[in-house]
Order: sequence, then C-alpha cells, then structure tokens
Amino acid sequence: VGLMPVPDLPFMPEPLRGRYVAHVRIAYTAGAVEGRKAVAPLRAVGPRLMDTLRDMPYTAAGSIFDDPAHPHGYAGDNALLGALEPPVLRAVQDLAGPGAPVMCVVDLRHLGGALARPPAVPSAVGHRDAAYILRVLSPVEPGAGAEAASVHDRLLDAVLPWTVGRNLNFVYGDSRTITHERLDTLYGGAAHRRLARLKAVYDPANTFRVNHNIQPDQGSRRQ
Repeated sequence: VGLMPVPDLPFMPEPLRGRYVAHVRIAYTAGAVEGRKAVAPLRAVGPRLMDTLRDMPYTAAGSIFDDPAHPHGYAGDNALLGALEPPVLRAVQDLAGPGAPVMCVVDLRHLGGALARPPAVPSAVGHRDAAYILRVLSPVEPGAGAEAASVHDRLLDAVLPWTVGRNLNFVYGDSRTITHERLDTLYGGAAHRRLARLKAVYDPANTFRVNHNIQPDQGSRRQ
C-alpha cells in the first residue's frame, strides 16, 4: 500500500490530481482467473479513482508501483516491523498523512516468503523475521530537508515498540550521517561486528567508504 498526496499538476493523471490517495499494489503470480477471484473482495470495498490491474509479463512488474520515470531525489528512512498494529497505522495517519507539514510518501509492504527463510550460506542480510516494512520519504527541496527529517524521525520513533530493525535498501540521504548504532539496526549487532572484522582484513584503510560505511575493526589483524 502506498499513501501519497498527488500534486495538482497537468502531467499527473486527471482523476488523482490534488488528492491524497491510497494506492493498493497487487502482484499475483498464478493464473489470471484465480487472481481476479483473489482481488474481487478488494474491488468490492468501494469505488476506485483508477483501476490499472491487468495481466502483464514479469518484466513489467516494476510498473505496478507507477513511479515517475524522470530522475528525482528523495530523503527517507524505514522501519522493519514485527507486527502491524492499530497504533502504527494511527501514527502514519497523524504524523505523515495529509496533514504533515511536508509532502510524505508512505509505503507499507508485506514481507516474509523467501526473504524469511534462512539462507543455505549465512549472509549479512538481517532481520529476516520482519513481517512488514514501513517506508517514509519526501522530495528533496531547498530549505525543507530539516523539516522532512524531523517528520520522518517522529514517525519512526512512534513505531519503535514494533520495530525490529531497518532495511539497507531504503535508507536515503547523506551516508556520512549513519552512526555506528544506526548501522547496528541495518545488519544486527553480530553481523555488523563480523563485517567490521572482514573490513579490517580486506580493506583496512577504509578505501570503500562512500556508502553507509562500516569502519574496519581496529582490533582485528590480517592473518
């Protein structure tokens, strides 16, 4: 589910212009007949501003999100949630909804499946037990960065009781501001420490640092 205010601009779809909309995003990988039956209860909830659900090849699956085709910058963050409780949804509405002081796009995705299964070879992908990811992002606009960051922080603070970590793929902004503690939330403490030891072996000078940087463990030595 995506929640977003749609600007009242000519290039936006006419039914959506100037509205705050909920975008229900659906992918079903079995037969089309079964898929239509599965989504029938959603379609019966009420009228829709637009309905673009259709058969498509896998290569077109990215179009489900209907993201803008032109380059654009965002600042944002995310929380991996162990459960989706009513207080989480109220926080989204109250802090990042249509009344937010800056434009906020909220994205809520259901996780699980293959992502939740332990890998055959252990990896640094953390928080596989998360049931949902809650993302919030705002367009990068002159003078609005601090206010957007404040709104995002308030939302993520409000959902802390249900948060199990953060997802590395959806951390936006200046990577130099990522602290050691915040890196722990991306990988989990044990994985972060293991990566720091590996960094000390293979990149002790921290040459690869223009990222959400893992500092080499100074206590490790090349074997």
